[in-house]
Amino acid sequence: MCHKSLIITLIQQDLKHSQLTQTLCNVGLDHGGLYDLDLISLVAKLMQVPPQNLEAFVAIYCGYLDRAPQWPTTYNGKELLPVAEECYVKLKGCLG
Repeated sequence: MCHKSLIITLIQQDLKHSQLTQTLCNVGLDHGGLYDLDLISLVAKLMQVPPQNLEAFVAIYCGYLDRAPQWPTTYNGKELLPVAEECYVKLKGCLG
């Protein structure tokens, strides 16, 4: 698997996880961040985000995570693949 495919898969899985944790919060089971995977750190490292671009990178990435429940929740998360690909393109764009 190439870097780009790996990164997109990580984003896709983080979106799926975000759907789960946000749904649990909506029914009163707030985890307080205890179950966060911190995949953003891995993605940032794989994409070699320079320190001066980190704030914009985090804003884009977290914006997608926050909106994850808007997309259909499925067993394998395949509906999230185009969303992860879009996120990847926007993240690449903020790197300059």
